[in-house]
Amino acid sequence: MTDRVATNYLKTFLNRQPVRKFKKGEIIIFQGEAPQHAFAVKSGTVKAYNLSVSGDEKPVAFYPETHVFPASWIYGKVPSAIYYYEAFTPEVEVHMLDRNAYVSFIKKSPELLYQEMERLLADQLGGSMRLNALQHSRASDKLIYTLHYLALTHGHQVDAHTIEITLDLTHQDFANLTGLTRETAATELNKLKRSGIIYYGKHIPYKLDLQKLLQTVNDQFIADLDPATLAS
Repeated sequence: MTDRVATNYLKTFLNRQPVRKFKKGEIIIFQGEAPQHAFAVKSGTVKAYNLSVSGDEKPVAFYPETHVFPASWIYGKVPSAIYYYEAFTPEVEVHMLDRNAYVSFIKKSPELLYQEMERLLADQLGGSMRLNALQHSRASDKLIYTLHYLALTHGHQVDAHTIEITLDLTHQDFANLTGLTRETAATELNKLKRSGIIYYGKHIPYKLDLQKLLQTVNDQFIADLDPATLAS
């Protein structure tokens, strides 16, 4: 079974499952909730996040089409959801799955199991990149490494040197992702815009000059990561 055939096989299974729609900002799963279903994204993007003691949002991951969540609960590692899962795009459609039926289904196909392993490894690598970004002390470095993470995990190649971030992010989203204030995040983004590393505008997606961005990354091993490494 080829990867494409395996993907179509999975979609055939998902298309037999009930679908529920959510508007942007609606909670799909609450933190601490024992879900009644597993979910697979049919369309749109789902955001997973935590809340700090002071109530600040701390994004953990973004899940695009076909991604299944919450993985830690699906595979029996936790009794309840450890994050909030919220509709991030204007409209999100999710398939509602019986987790035991889903796990049994993918166990029948080595190709599907391998795809699931690749997806979970990409999530793990993305998470470690996020942690690396947050550990930097300078605001500019936090943002640069976060942009690199977004380019690799949620980027669309426009040309040889340009990556378009597929997430519709605000300055507040960047602040939440980096642990900075909204004002600091906006200031640092404007600096990168003036230097030609990033381009954006009202209703215009963020576009990165990957070559210029990587020249500012002070870790050759991180800079050498191929965008295909974390592609979903």
